[in-house]
Amino acid sequence: MIRLIPQPLSVTENTGAFVKASDFTVTRKTLSVKQCDESYSLYIKADGITICASSEKGFFYAEKTLEQIISFYGDLIPVCTVNDSPRFEYRGFMIDCARHMFSVDELKKMIDVAASLKFNRFHWHLADDQGFRIELKCYPELTRLGSVRAGDRFGKNLQSDKPYGGFYTQKEISEIVDFCRKRFIDVIPELDVPGHSSALLHVFPELGCGGKNVSVKMSNGIFKDVLCVGEEKTETVIRNIVSELCELFPGEYFHIGGDEVPRDNWKNCPKCRSLAESAGIHDLDGLQQLFINSVAAFLQEKGKTVIGWNECLKGGKLNGGMVIERWLDPKGLAVKAANNGRIIIAAPLKPYYADYPYAIYSLKKVYLYEPTDIKGLTESGKENVLGTESPIWTEFINSCASLEAHCFPRWFAVAESAWSIPENKSYREFASASVKLCEALHSRGINCTLPSGWNPTGIKRLCESAAFLSNFSTTGK
Repeated sequence: MIRLIPQPLSVTENTGAFVKASDFTVTRKTLSVKQCDESYSLYIKADGITICASSEKGFFYAEKTLEQIISFYGDLIPVCTVNDSPRFEYRGFMIDCARHMFSVDELKKMIDVAASLKFNRFHWHLADDQGFRIELKCYPELTRLGSVRAGDRFGKNLQSDKPYGGFYTQKEISEIVDFCRKRFIDVIPELDVPGHSSALLHVFPELGCGGKNVSVKMSNGIFKDVLCVGEEKTETVIRNIVSELCELFPGEYFHIGGDEVPRDNWKNCPKCRSLAESAGIHDLDGLQQLFINSVAAFLQEKGKTVIGWNECLKGGKLNGGMVIERWLDPKGLAVKAANNGRIIIAAPLKPYYADYPYAIYSLKKVYLYEPTDIKGLTESGKENVLGTESPIWTEFINSCASLEAHCFPRWFAVAESAWSIPENKSYREFASASVKLCEALHSRGINCTLPSGWNPTGIKRLCESAAFLSNFSTTGK
């Protein structure tokens, strides 16, 4: 049986028959019948190899499937027919480059593997409490000062008094966007507001309640330094930043965060209280949602589909066109929203956060997770799951080797759940194929976690889990 990652919709194999791939050129046939633009058929026969698709996306994914077949079988590949189409429209991965940066070449390595797994969305987290990583023409001082923190205080192992800084130039951003475009991956920038804004407030203290000085944070955590939503200049600055980012990132989506916003400072802020009173808002959830709705409406005027984390739903009157990314939803707001017609993306902390060790979220646990198997989600609600995404946060990851080991083969599993129908999934067969794919990636210099580390048990599991969790007690998150 031919087993690939992600597993195609159907594979019909001529058992025992093989052809020499190097003896044939690949023929492309464009279908006149309209179908899903990511669908394709791949015919490997004794007299040649043919790809049929109705768009360049389909041809691209067929070629990636053929490349994987060759990497698994060598030059002598099995005679077969592959008919394929994706399960979900949105198949995403997220890399946090605010806490620790990775070079353009390192990101390209990650993107290349993701493209081979048929991911089609790169959510790029570029601004947070620990650094603002985008070159801006409108506010060059935000780039110069907001991109540098005094040191590192991330857990036990990442402690330094050496300043940490860096940002992506607009030329580098355009290079990544173009690199992704050629692989049919849309780049989604995230400007997380009104929380996670310490780097922004470091340069613009007047945008915080009380105008106090704020440092670029050196540790992980949730900080009370958030944007003052009652300050008129806040909206002006955010709109100017957003406008420039829309030029840099021409794709469909824009992510505005909206998660983990302590509102302590808003309670005693005259400007915030005045805004709430004038808008007829009686709680802090409504005040936060008023701000989110304003930013979302501005982006929508620019033609963007806006994404926010599920905390954006607090308040009950969220902008109708916003897509919600569900990561931790203890009150079921995202589930209720999907049941009522809102589009959501499944990005569950448990088990899709790839920064956790395999001891906590094992490969098998990641593989067995079903994006629509969410408590309380109705059948109609499942239809509103646009797709899924696996984020990797980098407070405790400061090298590309570590980034790769955390993501691969975990992202193999996410890719399969995003692309393949549940009926075609089998962990035993997937694990066997993952060994082959890891070997192929290792030969290309990708640092995949070895099979012995995929599903830790016993003492090894306890020790790895304890070592990771101790990072949070060290920094007080």
